[in-house]
Amino acid sequence: MNDKNKDSFEDKLVSGLIKKYQPKHKSYLGSSRELIDASLERLSRAQMNEIFKKRSDYYPNLKIIQTSIKHEVVYISPTLARDILQYSSRGAINPEHKNRRVSKAEVKRYTLAMDDSKWCLTGEPIVFSSDGEVLNGHTRIEAAANSSKGFITVIIYGVTDDLSFAHIDVGKIRSRAQVLEMAGVQVDANILSRVAMLAKAFDQTKNRYAFRGTQGTSFQQAEILHYVEEREELALSVDFISKLAKKHKHEIQAAPHIYAFAHYLINAETANYDGELAITPEAYLSRVISGIGIQSEEDIEYQVRNYLQTLVGEASSYAVICRLSCIFKGWNLHHAIDIVGNRIAVRRVARYNKDEDGNRTPAKSAGNINEAFTYAFAGKGKTPLKILKQANLILS
Repeated sequence: MNDKNKDSFEDKLVSGLIKKYQPKHKSYLGSSRELIDASLERLSRAQMNEIFKKRSDYYPNLKIIQTSIKHEVVYISPTLARDILQYSSRGAINPEHKNRRVSKAEVKRYTLAMDDSKWCLTGEPIVFSSDGEVLNGHTRIEAAANSSKGFITVIIYGVTDDLSFAHIDVGKIRSRAQVLEMAGVQVDANILSRVAMLAKAFDQTKNRYAFRGTQGTSFQQAEILHYVEEREELALSVDFISKLAKKHKHEIQAAPHIYAFAHYLINAETANYDGELAITPEAYLSRVISGIGIQSEEDIEYQVRNYLQTLVGEASSYAVICRLSCIFKGWNLHHAIDIVGNRIAVRRVARYNKDEDGNRTPAKSAGNINEAFTYAFAGKGKTPLKILKQANLILS
């Protein structure tokens, strides 16, 4: 794909993503002026006293809003939990829908609490949509499915998808784009397109230690759009990082899509990690981006930032791979996983070789990574043969 075609492809892709994920000017259920104005009932003073106790005298009687949303306190047995997962189209064990990921470590912790009869009724609900799909609570349901006792919980059901002013369409299945919009996620389509292409390229790489980003890839626009639609986590990662990048625009050392892909992949790999997390992906990347919380040069985040600073100004695809590998090295060090070279810095192909006469000549693949690519939770990998064939001099 030449530069002209590549630019045209990215322009079309970004336009498609904007239509799906950029914020639209429309009303949502929680912001409907029509529902508020249509309300003719208020909570009684007795109800206000029951809710707010002695403070209720300070509050006016709240308006009652009529919607399809209802609630109950129920017992979810292990058998019922397994059935919910089996028949939910977004269920964790439905083989045709694997996009809903849960943390194995959290599931294990919750299961132990249920089996030990130490599960608290906190009021945090399991949420079902108007079409019976689980919108929130997959981890708790999977834990119950693995337990011997199950748990008591609040369920909220009848949560609807769309709002056209006061009219509620209760028969429409929620799309991922609508989920993101209703959650307040507003993503930059340019960043999302780059993250999506990195993620798809990673998925297609047979030997992940030989990952080369989007080098040599050729994706169709519709292919990437479909990939994004199937993975709402991509947009959530872009949303999280974009907010950090805006807040710490003077401290950030790489393009937002680098950190967003790292955030997405760490979270994806966390679902398959059985150990306890030493730090959350959000806390780790917040420190890497902002530098806040770093106390000494021995801190992992300091070492990551120190290496990223050496790449500031480089815009090549080679530099992208080196930045990502460095960020993942830091993450793995937090979890006592050996890393290539036993250091955060990434080995790179030298800019020049010397010929037989001692003259310097530009090296092929100058600046490319010259070691096995590091990714989240992966042990130290062998250097792929293709990398070994590159120039073996190292950039300083």
